[in-house]
Amino acid sequence: MKKKRRLLQSDTFWGLAAALLVVLQFWWLPGEDGSASDSYSTSVDGKLGLYRTLSQLYPRVERDALQVVPEERGCMVLIAPDRYPNDKEQSQLYEFVYNGGTLVFAPNWDDPNCEMRSLGIQTTKRMWSTTSVVMPTATTPATPSTTPTPGTVEVPPQAEMPEAAPSSANEPASTNAETEDTKLTPSDAADESKDKQTPGLTAPPALDPSQEDFESVRTPGETVTVSSDLLDGSVEWETSADLQVPSYLSTESLVVSASDHVEAATWNMGQGCVIACSSPEIFSNRSMLFRESRRLAVRLVERGYLHSRDNAGQNPSIVLNEYFNASDSYQQTGVLFSPTLRIGTLQLVLVAVLGIWLAFYRFGPAEDVSTLQRRSLTESAQAVGNLQYRLQDGGAVIRGYLEYIRSQLRRRYGSLVRLDQPEALASRAGMDVEEVRTRLAEAQSLAESVSLSPEKTAASIRWLALFQQRLSGIREKNKP
Repeated sequence: MKKKRRLLQSDTFWGLAAALLVVLQFWWLPGEDGSASDSYSTSVDGKLGLYRTLSQLYPRVERDALQVVPEERGCMVLIAPDRYPNDKEQSQLYEFVYNGGTLVFAPNWDDPNCEMRSLGIQTTKRMWSTTSVVMPTATTPATPSTTPTPGTVEVPPQAEMPEAAPSSANEPASTNAETEDTKLTPSDAADESKDKQTPGLTAPPALDPSQEDFESVRTPGETVTVSSDLLDGSVEWETSADLQVPSYLSTESLVVSASDHVEAATWNMGQGCVIACSSPEIFSNRSMLFRESRRLAVRLVERGYLHSRDNAGQNPSIVLNEYFNASDSYQQTGVLFSPTLRIGTLQLVLVAVLGIWLAFYRFGPAEDVSTLQRRSLTESAQAVGNLQYRLQDGGAVIRGYLEYIRSQLRRRYGSLVRLDQPEALASRAGMDVEEVRTRLAEAQSLAESVSLSPEKTAASIRWLALFQQRLSGIREKNKP
């Protein structure tokens, strides 16, 4: 008689779990990664064109993905962040602006509802008429006066201006931008270099199918004609948000639509100022292809740069903040499910699930379980120490201990405190700043040494252990 086989309930559970993990490697159920709209992206909604244009016009243009605000007072550009600042981060932004910094802000296109009360910034989803709803595409010009003809094709900023070091090649352009006698603003310099483009350069190729599919699902917006005192003529302004100008502050309208609706405004706050826009589209790679929209974007940043220069002195930095974008949206253990590490993490979980599933079944006779006596931790440490003593490679030991301290700092403080910040480390450890700076620099140099004596290695490891103990919050009194 043939025995009837029956699928166990546990097999069903583990089989479905394994199948789900396999599916997640090809199709991430929680959703897509979102639009690549940061300053590294070459897509139509990216900001790489803005970054390269500003790099040619100003001496110090940087990206920052590690800090909420720059360490120095300057002009911070926060355009279309993937997530908005929380209460603690808004407090840091407020202190940065109040102490003389400048913030240029534009909300995310797909999530226009943003409110930062401390800075007076508030944007809401735009309520438009059905006749003015548009779906931006790569072929939609930003202004009707600059429609390309079949014989002339404009060149994007990426092609016309190669990226250069801000400290050398950018200084002549910044000098012209700051000279009042020549009346040459950074946006005019961008237009002049546009007119003197190198022969043989062509327009970028058409969007690939993935970008076109993204455009088809993008949140619709509204196109309005705007004017500004920053430039002559009018510009088409695409937006999906309404800018709520704070009534309790003295504001100045920078960009106004034909229906007298404020699309960009600025107001002072302490020693600094805030420049808020209702749309990030004016700063995108698409807008950088057209003269008037490119000029307006540069002039908006220029307004903040000039205010920062009056407060911070010559050549303040322009920082494109990437802290709130996808590169830093995954924090702590969530980084395992970031787009870079997600497939590897799912494969490790799949192996664990298959291993646990296999452990549910036991074949053959019972195994003899015997517990072997383990060696003590002291013996293991002595053996490793004797091996390092014979190899005369103390640099590897110091290098490993420095990496251990870095991992503990990342686990305890995230990206706020790093090993190259002796002031912050000394403050948290309760030690002298000069001692911390000197000892860490000495440890870094010893870690790179090929052959190191045991005496120097032991002295450096002993101080690093004391330093790690202080960082952990252990404050024992020194014994006489």
